[in-house]
This record gives sequence, structure tokens and C-alpha cells, in this order.
Amino acid sequence: MIKQIYSLITYEESVQTMEDGADHIGLVPMQNGGVPAHRVAHDLVDKIFDEAKRRGIKTVAIMLNKDTEEMIEIAKRVKPDILHIAGMDYTADATFAKALKEACPGIELMQAVLVDGPEAIERAKNYAEFSDYLLTDSGLAEDTGIGASGETHDWAIDAEIVRSVDIPVIIAGGLGADNVEECIRQIKPYGVDSLSKTSLKYEGGHMEKISEQVKLFCERADKAAKELGL
Repeated sequence: MIKQIYSLITYEESVQTMEDGADHIGLVPMQNGGVPAHRVAHDLVDKIFDEAKRRGIKTVAIMLNKDTEEMIEIAKRVKPDILHIAGMDYTADATFAKALKEACPGIELMQAVLVDGPEAIERAKNYAEFSDYLLTDSGLAEDTGIGASGETHDWAIDAEIVRSVDIPVIIAGGLGADNVEECIRQIKPYGVDSLSKTSLKYEGGHMEKISEQVKLFCERADKAAKELGL
């Protein structure tokens, strides 16, 4: 069971998050989009990603803008394992996927899927035709795009998405140590993602990881997956 933790800001908390059990770590490289307090300078992204790759942990660059050329330039610069398109003003399409593969061989594409009703299933099927991963999430906001709401959604829709597509699906949206086991039991996904319930949020948008909650989230996700034979 892949445990994915977003949105890291400092090197120290990134290393701690890796040690607490994360398999994927995600952050927002400096760009024209997203909450300013969440953006990470590219030189610091390099340092964090280098350490993650040394440990065999996958790195995710979160895109919250709508400029496809900028996204690809950022991917070239910071070289993540996965580029996650999460903004509300732009979702990836086959043309972007082709351009990313040509410009950045080896970088995989993750598209966020807003789960706002049964219509999300068809949306997910469409994205799955050109994406390497899907991430299902709750809520839509101008500064955080699809997700970061801290709210859960109808997991029956996620379960149908997992059954309907042939690529890995990571579940996000209000997940923490308190509900990740039930989420895995109901959906049987490739991975689970946590942001709100494993972070302290401060005025101005700055966040800080709660190490104990990250560790507990990862431990409980692994426990549920082991019980189910996933």
C-alpha cells in the first residue's frame, strides 16, 4: 500500500516524513499558482528530492497553475518522478501527456479527479487514457485546486473508479489515522494520501507536518493492506 504525504515545505520535515513511512512525498515547486506559503524554492526541491531518491522514495511535483509550458519547464528543472496536475483551471489531456513524455522522458503523469458525484467515474476513465496515476480527492478551491479540503467523499465512487481503470489510483480527501483502514477496506486502492489530518495549519497558509500522525497513518495503512493481502 503506497502512502503518499503532501505538501512538504522544509528539508527537515521531508526527511522525517520519509522516516515515518511515506512511500511518495509531494510538494509545490515555486510556480505561478497555489498558496504562496506552500511553494518551495527549486534549489530546496533539489535537496529534498535527492534525499528521497537516495532512499528509494518517489517524488511528486504538484502543479497548481494553468500554464502548460511552465509545468513542463518546472518538470525539466526539478525532475520529479511524478508530475501531479491538481489545479482547478487546467486538467491534463492527451496533448499535454504527449508533450510531457517527449520533453521529460521517465516522468510520470498523475491527474487529480474531483469526486463530486457519480460523474467522476467517467471523468476518471477519460483521464486514465493518458495518465499514469489518478488521485481522487474532495473539494475545489482557487488556491489549492482539486483537494486540500480535509473532507471525505463517497468512497463507493472511488471503489468503482478503481474497478473501472487499468492504472493505479491513490485516494485522498480527509484521510488520517482515524479512517485510513476503513478507506482501504472499502476501496482496495493502490495508495492513500494524507495532507490535512497529518498537518498543523497556521495563519497565512503555512503548514507543518505532525510526525506522530504521519507515522500512525502509515502504520495503519500498512496494517489494513496486510490484512487484505494487498
